[in-house]
Amino acid sequence: MMRSLFAAVSGLKTHQQRMDIIGNNIANVNTFGFKRSRVTFQDMLSQTIRGASRPVAGGRGGTNPMQIGPGVSLGSIDLIMGGSSLQDTGKNTDLGIDGDGFFILSDGSRTYYTRVGSFDFGEDGSLVSLINGMRVQGWMPDNPDTLTDIRININESESAKATTKMVIGGNLDSRVPIYIDSDQTTTSRVLLRHTVYDSKGQEYTVPIELTKTGDNEWTWMLAGFIEGPAGQTIDADQSGVIYFNNDGTYQGVDENTITFEPDGSDPVNIILDFSKLTQYGSDHDAAVESQDGYKSGVLDSYTIDQNGNIVGVFSNGVTRNLGQIALSRFANPAGLLKEGNSLYSITSNSGSPLIGTANSGGFGSIKPGSLEMSNVDLSTEFTDMIITQRGFQANSRVITTSDEMLQELVNLKR
Repeated sequence: MMRSLFAAVSGLKTHQQRMDIIGNNIANVNTFGFKRSRVTFQDMLSQTIRGASRPVAGGRGGTNPMQIGPGVSLGSIDLIMGGSSLQDTGKNTDLGIDGDGFFILSDGSRTYYTRVGSFDFGEDGSLVSLINGMRVQGWMPDNPDTLTDIRININESESAKATTKMVIGGNLDSRVPIYIDSDQTTTSRVLLRHTVYDSKGQEYTVPIELTKTGDNEWTWMLAGFIEGPAGQTIDADQSGVIYFNNDGTYQGVDENTITFEPDGSDPVNIILDFSKLTQYGSDHDAAVESQDGYKSGVLDSYTIDQNGNIVGVFSNGVTRNLGQIALSRFANPAGLLKEGNSLYSITSNSGSPLIGTANSGGFGSIKPGSLEMSNVDLSTEFTDMIITQRGFQANSRVITTSDEMLQELVNLKR
């Protein structure tokens, strides 16, 4: 039988396999996170008709080997892991990766990897893939060194915290005179009122009066009673002196602690931080910039940032980290094994996974509210389809021609 017949048959088979890959690529043109495949061919082991000969000095030159190839075979099917664009979805638990990382999923017994961050929180608070129900892996605040299921408690609460520090900043006008009395020097006094909290989260209004008592000195004191819940009033006679440098910058304070004992709660001790105050020749704008206490609250909402942190927002305005999503990357991501359902598993040629966080070590960043689109390029696929079709047709023609030649051979004897 003619070798060309079998060579053409191998050509038909390999071009059909290439067409299968192209068809699969096109079928997944709108599959989130899909990575296209590419086929390469290789020739088969050739039959040597005659070996090569070396040149003879003063005689004939050398000859090249004579070989006949038996056809073509499939060389490789390569996974093209090149990135693609991200599509906005408006869903805050949809996560895209801008970089080389993979999300880590677990079914309880095996670990898988995916580029598709179509996630949401299940009934038990676990962050799961909406495609296959597997649990997303990461770190929880109570066990930050162990990779585990990401799970949040929708009934999470934030305990009340007593105020321990107040920051007072802004400017005290250096042009006002030293205080004499409330009638002659009204501008030499500044009253600040701010809310603080006890250990139960109950609110108290603390009145702090700042009075100019020297060229570079202002005295602070509690002006009247501290007003608490249900009309409760607390008398706390406390004061101190704030000192400024000649250039108007803050120098120090001799006493900066407020202490009072609410009914039924722990004593409240507040450090007053005056370091942001100045005494320049401009209008008063001193104010309480912040205090670190708050009442109790419940989980109101959550967000996911570009580092994969799940940040809980509580009804009392406090934000707290509820967990962090882990990412993995591989030395050879094209060596991963496709498992279906947009999942990959490790192989001996992919390398072991390197596990880390987004925006570090080449893992890429997480883009909340988006999903990665397929990296299939239809123009490339249609071009490859035409080339494959023509290659298939050419090999079919070889079979037809070989058959005609065999027919002529058979017809020699009639």
